[in-house]
Amino acid sequence: MMVLKHEDEMISIKTANIGDRIESGGSFGTVKYIGLIEGYTNIWLGVDWDYSDRGKHNGSVNGVSYFCTRTPTSGSFIRPEKVHLGRSVMKAITSRYGQMDDEAAAKLTEAELYSIQKTMNAPFLEFVGFDEVASKQSNFQKLEVINLRLQNVSNIDGQVGLRELCPHVVELDVSKNLFTEWTTIFNICLQLELLKWLNVSENIMGEMPTDYGYYRFPKLKSLICGTMRLDWDTVLELGRVYPFVDELRAPLNGITTLDTPEGLFPNLAVLDLEGNPIGGWEEVCKLAAIPRLEHLNVENTGITRIYFQKSNMFPNLKKLVISCNRIGDWESIGELDKLQCLEDLRFLKNPILESETYATCIQLIIARIGNLQVLNGAVLRSDERKGAEYDYIKKYGLEWLSVQSDAERKLQFIRQHNRYETLIEKYGTPDESELAAKQTVIKVSLIEVLFVHNEKSRTKKLPPTILVQKLIMLAQKLFALSSRPTLKYVSGLASEIEIELNDEGKELGFYSVQDGDKIIVTL
Repeated sequence: MMVLKHEDEMISIKTANIGDRIESGGSFGTVKYIGLIEGYTNIWLGVDWDYSDRGKHNGSVNGVSYFCTRTPTSGSFIRPEKVHLGRSVMKAITSRYGQMDDEAAAKLTEAELYSIQKTMNAPFLEFVGFDEVASKQSNFQKLEVINLRLQNVSNIDGQVGLRELCPHVVELDVSKNLFTEWTTIFNICLQLELLKWLNVSENIMGEMPTDYGYYRFPKLKSLICGTMRLDWDTVLELGRVYPFVDELRAPLNGITTLDTPEGLFPNLAVLDLEGNPIGGWEEVCKLAAIPRLEHLNVENTGITRIYFQKSNMFPNLKKLVISCNRIGDWESIGELDKLQCLEDLRFLKNPILESETYATCIQLIIARIGNLQVLNGAVLRSDERKGAEYDYIKKYGLEWLSVQSDAERKLQFIRQHNRYETLIEKYGTPDESELAAKQTVIKVSLIEVLFVHNEKSRTKKLPPTILVQKLIMLAQKLFALSSRPTLKYVSGLASEIEIELNDEGKELGFYSVQDGDKIIVTL
């Protein structure tokens, strides 16, 4: 209990303390100040909200600073009676799963399900069997899966009550609640001796307790701790508390470095670090100390290039997710061929994919990574691989032939095209005349098109493989238009017929455009 003195008045606040997590109207924040505000009556809570759009200032009012905030507009004052300060996990379980007069009230409502779907970005999510759970509400001892997400849980009530109430729980979700101490989470785990799956995401915790080594839960297999402002040192400490996890998900935290000691995470197979500001691939390479790692997600982590300073790193890695990064060179893709077990790759939204048509980029990735079997969720057929590899040989065939008499240039070519020699051995060297003929065909196949907008016109020579999407961007640039235009194709052979180019994924050649044809540009 905190007691505040103002003149002769003694005011008691039983539950609010500095550092407490609170919820109000669906928004979450941290109590940074409890007391009076100059010019106002009664006691106020100064809150640093998780999202700045909920706040109003930086903790200062009328020139007086009462507390500090993470961002300039994430702070505000609120009356204590307007906030939820948390309840015990026992009360949350008995309230959510206990017997009610209205049986339907115990079931997950559509609104709750939609909220979870939106938060987890999983519109396909369903709670299979939840009706059956609700129909057995009062039988806590049969509960194996408990979902307490968004239940304003902040503490554990008693040292043995949870164990007696629901001893058979194997999965527990306490994400987005009001926890502030890891000790509370550890004490919950002490009472749930069969627990194998734990989600503590979206709880903003304090520092790891100095006696965390006292806690050890070898039965836990999956730990999810996303959006908690964690650093890697805290994750390593959690690895000592939960030593045999085979799945660890820590997305959207503040992880920047990945120094990992040998021997930690001996069973870890799945590691999700999506959305952390890691930046350098050299940090990712430090995860090679995890011996059984099979699935690594480093999507949206700021990676700009990929390179391995040692051979035989990540010997068991089968799946890699590196979408939404800043990789801009094909040599980085070639480096992934050094991952001997890599079978499944997700590689979307990287700058290098804008260097060629999407179909060509897919072929280049397939040709550069020999063991790849699944790319961006699609299973690769054997004929698809063969075609990609053979087209790759032809694409760079003339360059390959030109460096044969220069050892240094040949070595540089091999560094840029990691599997080219292997593919030559597999399919043979292409005939020079075939390559020259192919280049000639490409040169003469450009189509001369007349762009017309109002009374202005521009002539351009375009390859038939250009996408309508890029054609729209080109037209917008040619006529300095303020918005994206609409394109209509008019054939010189049938000028009375206009065909709207409305499928941005189609190539120009799909519409059988020929020399001298027009493209009408309108807004």
